[in-house]
Amino acid sequence: MNAKTTSTYGTTINIKNSGSKKSEIIAITSGKGGVGKTTIAVNMAIAMQKLRKRVLIIDADLHLGNVDLNLGMRTDKSIADVVRNDLPLNKAIVSTPVKVDLLPASTASIDLIESEPAVLEKLAEKFKRFESYYDYIIIDTGAGIAMNVLSFLFGADKICVVITPDPASITDAYAVIKVVKTVNKDIPIFLIGNMVNHADEGDILYKKMNLMAHKFLNNQIYYGGSLLKDELVARSVKRQKPFVLDHPGGMASNAVRAMIRRIMQASIKNGFYNKNIFERVLETKNTQLEWNL
Repeated sequence: MNAKTTSTYGTTINIKNSGSKKSEIIAITSGKGGVGKTTIAVNMAIAMQKLRKRVLIIDADLHLGNVDLNLGMRTDKSIADVVRNDLPLNKAIVSTPVKVDLLPASTASIDLIESEPAVLEKLAEKFKRFESYYDYIIIDTGAGIAMNVLSFLFGADKICVVITPDPASITDAYAVIKVVKTVNKDIPIFLIGNMVNHADEGDILYKKMNLMAHKFLNNQIYYGGSLLKDELVARSVKRQKPFVLDHPGGMASNAVRAMIRRIMQASIKNGFYNKNIFERVLETKNTQLEWNL
């Protein structure tokens, strides 16, 4: 079945359900806020689009959701409008100027998802039209290990944990990894270093964290890559223009392209392949009592 939808920017999206194909879901998260998680999520999405992949970003950061600002725009609709006002889901999905689609999830959206399972059932049904349209869905989650974050993490095919050299960031990132691996040891986790002083520092951060995963969790994590402290990146963030577009030949852009190659090539090990993101979140919520966290 084919359908067409016109976005805020007038771009017509042809949505075609291709049967068994499902979007690959990548969650970008962190132990604490302020580590550049959203900046990395946005630039990764654009780098994937440059490889001719259809990409949707779901902004699921409860407190600091600002994917739209990182894209130099402002949205006025969210998942909450889909649920409360029966807005068609395609009207809440915004086609951005960088050719990556965005589904904003406001505080009200997450509150609804957390409190009412019927909301997730409704979203899961509505999303069936979209589940095979996108090659990748990137979820920009909140930071930490609150249940509204974990529900999205456990529904992902792959997880990227963003970390900085700050000791608090390291401690909190390990807490996220520990919870995820305790509940589901098979979800691949990639560690991404940000704002490191030199390339070796990112590698050292990964090796230390992976050693802890081996020693205390009997598991492993993968190296996603690292971004150096870079004034060009800081300037791009202030200008609300993703650095992969602002400085496509820069070190940060090259690092992001290397990241997505590693992540895209990794195999998927969980059992969610035939379910869309909201079906997955619903299923993880139904088993929360078994987590004993």
